Order: sequence, then structure tokens, then C-alpha cells
Amino acid sequence: MRRNSRWLAGLAAIIIAVAMSLVGGAPANAGKERPDSLGKEFWVAFPKNFWYSPQLSLFISSPDATAGTVQIPGLAWSQDFNVTPGSVTTVSIPEAAQLTNGASGVAEQAGIHVTATDEVSVYGLNRYSATTDAYLGLPVDVLGTDNIVLAWTAPGIEGSLDSEFAVVATEDGTEVTYVPTADTRSGVAAGVAKTVTLNTGEALPVSSGVGDLSGSQVTATKPVGLFGGHICANVPNNQTLACDHLVEQIPPTSTWGKEFLTVPLKTRTKGDTFRVIASEDATTVSVNGAAVATLDRGEFHQRIIDSKSTVSADKPVLVAQYSNGSNYDGVTSDPFMMLIPPTEQFLEGYTFATPATGFSKNFVNVVMPTAAIGDLVLDGAGVPAAEFTQIGATEFSGAQLDLTAGSHSMSAKEPFGIYVYGFDSYDSYGYPGGAAYAPINEVTGLALTPPTQQALVNTEACVDAKVTDQFNEPLAGIQLAMTVSGVNPGTGEGLTDASGVAKYCYTGTQAGADTVKAAFGELSATATIEWTLPDVSPTVKPAKAKKLPINAKKVAGKPTTLGADDEVVLTKSITTNKHGKVAVRGFCTPTSPSAAGEVRFCDIKVSKKGKVTVRSTGYDSMKVVVKAKATPKKGQEDRWLPNTWRKSWKVTG
Repeated sequence: MRRNSRWLAGLAAIIIAVAMSLVGGAPANAGKERPDSLGKEFWVAFPKNFWYSPQLSLFISSPDATAGTVQIPGLAWSQDFNVTPGSVTTVSIPEAAQLTNGASGVAEQAGIHVTATDEVSVYGLNRYSATTDAYLGLPVDVLGTDNIVLAWTAPGIEGSLDSEFAVVATEDGTEVTYVPTADTRSGVAAGVAKTVTLNTGEALPVSSGVGDLSGSQVTATKPVGLFGGHICANVPNNQTLACDHLVEQIPPTSTWGKEFLTVPLKTRTKGDTFRVIASEDATTVSVNGAAVATLDRGEFHQRIIDSKSTVSADKPVLVAQYSNGSNYDGVTSDPFMMLIPPTEQFLEGYTFATPATGFSKNFVNVVMPTAAIGDLVLDGAGVPAAEFTQIGATEFSGAQLDLTAGSHSMSAKEPFGIYVYGFDSYDSYGYPGGAAYAPINEVTGLALTPPTQQALVNTEACVDAKVTDQFNEPLAGIQLAMTVSGVNPGTGEGLTDASGVAKYCYTGTQAGADTVKAAFGELSATATIEWTLPDVSPTVKPAKAKKLPINAKKVAGKPTTLGADDEVVLTKSITTNKHGKVAVRGFCTPTSPSAAGEVRFCDIKVSKKGKVTVRSTGYDSMKVVVKAKATPKKGQEDRWLPNTWRKSWKVTG
């Protein structure tokens, strides 16, 4: 079998739970998590469907038993929910939460707020018979400020079937600027920037009946949620019946990827429509290794793909798979829009759901490393390896699996991608089952410290890999490939924490030099570890430990009296030998106040050498206690023991 080095590199980059070939090798921050589709807070919305009274639902799942609330502040509506691990809770949303076509150009009070005690996944379903689609909701902590719309072409087969997008604010005072690629219903011309200010939970719908809003740029001063799609689209063109609602929540450009794997939709016979949209100018897009387009920012390439394939680009892109209309190949189906997460953002487990009713066929497409297909579990049962076939010459395989209606869970030892969809007579839905949303496209700096170090054989040594953006700010949730070459070769991974650091540790078993390499995409950094053998010279049994001596000089007698200057020296010095150090403290307790005078104090001063001086006024007598403690210096603990010294005086005025 021919190896493809590019896809081998992609495989190495996504393996999180890889078995270490190093002795004791492991990321020190292994318990940390990548930013993903699980979260404790979401702001979502439902863009306009073809019908005014669809069934709106949120499917909520969690790996933990948890509870939360769904609120629509603008409608004064809320509902609490509970989630059991391995199952999905359905929350029905009022019809009034569906957005309009945005012809007024003003924000609508229809943002939907989901909060939970523990992390949950949220899926939105906008359903009406013969025009349905679903989306994967993104938590607030993975949203961004730089966004590009992916939608579909207008006009549809009817003039009211618009291309559309919607923006939802997560914070008050969010300035949103959008530049539509087609004239909008609210009167904003194509190519003209429009800025609006949104407060928390406000949603701004934008639609066009004359063009495609794909490529519209949406930037904001604070993170926002972006939804793109179509009121009711004919795919791949208006000659194909019938239309169906399209919607997906579009992730920020910082999370887009470069490597994608596609699997055809089950039962379809003539392939599926794909769009690839670019985030940067001069982006080269390839399908199965052959260049097919060069795109500038916001431009997209559209094509039919009819087999398991690879889609790649030299700069970050977003990929969507569209189901074609039922008449395209005479198969029970209809259009939907489904984002394809890049391999860099795969996860190791998912809990998801199909609609409970209304769809006679439900499926999940799976993409995973070929070496791991024997570990895939669906609803507690292993998935037969025979379900998978290799994707081209890559190290990945894909499968199309049947699903029963309801809740499901999938897991494996290595990251994989899933895409959930279903068909009925002139109806359909589709959405990605989940993904990581690390800001992989903001990475510009990678450093490894310390650059050199020495360590004893059979002990642990660590390096810190720090990842930063163009402003030298740390980036969390970035997965790094770690490679050790030299006398202790091996591979592993690292995941950056909130400070942008991935700590990687391993134990060297051989003496000599290792080079540790941290890599992310085309960035890399190296460090050197010199492993040395421990000193094996004979050891001399240490003598029995002794207490450190405490030497107090010129100690005042008892009792003692303050001098003419209202002070007296109790000790000239308190010291120990060169192997220890002394801490001296003094305590003063008045026992008899003076008959005259209003100012009273007793002050004890201790010098570095242990000179203790008492100064007082306003008291006829005082009790003064001086305590000294000697402790061994670092490295002397086996030869010397701590010691204490204490003395008290009656001091008169």
C-alpha cells in the first residue's frame, strides 16, 4: 500500500490517546481538555424556515449527569432540563423564536440562552414536513470575532426562498460589521459594510432574494454566534426538486482546517455537493491530491464528489457537504447542509441524537484512523471492521452506519469524526456530531524550553512548549506532536493550557543525547537533553547527626533594668555553626504600668546576628522572652538536627 506523507502527518497530529513508546513518556497536562463543542453556556438561534410555524427543538446531551436552563429573554420564556449520561434531552422551543427574513434591518429579541452546571452538547432542529435541517450549537467559549458566512444561492425556485445568515450577540455593546456578497432584503448593497450594535441575546437576521450570501464577512468587537444557510434551497440547482431548509452554525475562521475526509451520504447514487470556502487570499484547494481551485478570502469552490475522498488546502478553509434534492438521483432524500470538521479537530467520543419521529432512515458517517477501527464502539457494542473501507491512499477509513431513531453514543481510543443525517420523503437533516474548536489558525509562535538540560538516567526530565499568536499572546487547547530522537527515541503529544504551555515529560533509560521536537503544522521547536549515569563511587556512611549548637554571647543577668536611654541589651549575639542558620524572636509582656505618663510601649529589636535590644517606656516592669531556633542548611539535614534556645528576664523601668 502506498504511503501518503501528508496524511501521515495529519494522523500524527490528531492522535491524543496514543500509546507512548517512551519509558514513562506522557504530557504533564494530560488532564486538560481541548476547546470543543461541549460547553456550559450557549447562545443560539433559529434562522427562518420556509414555513412560519415549524417545530423548533434543542437536543441536549452530556457525558455527566447535569441540569440546566433554556431561556429566551426576549420572549420572557424559560424551561429547566435534566440530562442523563448516554441519553439526549429534547427541549421544545416556542415558534416565536424563529427569526424573520431580516427585511427591517433591526435586531430581534430571539436569542436562545442555554446554561448548564456541567458541560453539555447542544443540537438545534428546525423541522417542518418536507423542509427540515439541524445544526451543532457552539458554546460561547469557542466563538470568535472573525467570521465568514457559508450559505446557498438565491433566488430559489420561488422568489421568497432566500439565502440567509444570522448573528447572535453574547455580550452587551457588541459592534457587528457585515459586508454582504449580495443585496439584502434590508437594503444593504453587495460589498457595502454595515455596522450594527447588538446587546446580549439579540439576533440580527440578514437575507437576500437575489444572490448567494456565502463569503459575506462578519466581524465583531466581541465574540458572536453566526448561523448560515437558506430558507429552502434546491441543491445542486433550481432544476432539482425539492427545496429544503439549510442551516449550520458557522465556526470562527480561527478554528478552520486544512485537511478533510469525506464519505458519501448513504443511499445516494450520484454523489453529493460540496463547497470549500477560503479564509485567506491565494488559497489552493485540492481534491484527492489534485489542485482544483485557487480562492481568495470569502470565495468558494463547488463540486460533486461521489466517493470517499480527501479535500485539502494550503491555508485554512471550511468544508460543507450538501445533500442533493430527491429528484437528483431518484432516492428518498432532500437537501441539507452539513459541515465537515477537519481532521485536526476530531474528538474521541460523542453523544448525539436523531429526531424521535419523522425520518424513516437515519445514518452516521464515520471517519477514523484505519489502525483504530477495531476500537470503535457504538451504543456499547463494537462496530465490525468490515463496515470500513480505506479513503484513498491515506491512513484513514470511512463507514456509513445505520441508526435507530433516538439517542446514541460513540467512542474510540483515538480521535475520529462523525456526521449525522437522515432522510424521509422529500425531507432530510444533517449536522456534524461534534468537534474540537481550538484556535489552530491563530498559531504563529512555538518555543521549547529549556533549550538544553542534563538529567540522570532513569529519572524524569521535562520540557515546556509554549504556543503564541501574532501578538505573542498564549493560546490554549493547541495539540502538539512531540518527537524524541537520539538514545531514547519515541513519540507523544502535548496540549497547551491557559498559559499556552504544554509540559512534556519522559524518563530516559539510556545515557547520551536526545533531541526533543515539538511541532504544529509547519512550526517546530527543539531542545536537547543530555542523559548521564549517576555517580557510582563508594559512599561513606555519615556520622550520627548532632544537634546544631546555639551560642548566645553577653547574655544579660536576671533581673535587669532599663538604662538611662530606656533600653537594655539582653544578648550581644545568638549564632550557630556554618552548617545551620538561626531564627531569633522576642516577646514582651508588661506586668506593671507606670503611675505617671500616658505613652506606653515595649519594643524588641533583633539584629541579623542575634543582638536583642529591649526599649520601653510607661511600664515599671515587664517580662521579656527570647527564643532561638537553629535549623540545618540545605544538604546538611543528614548530619545536623534542629535545636532551640529560650531565656526570659524580668525587666524593670
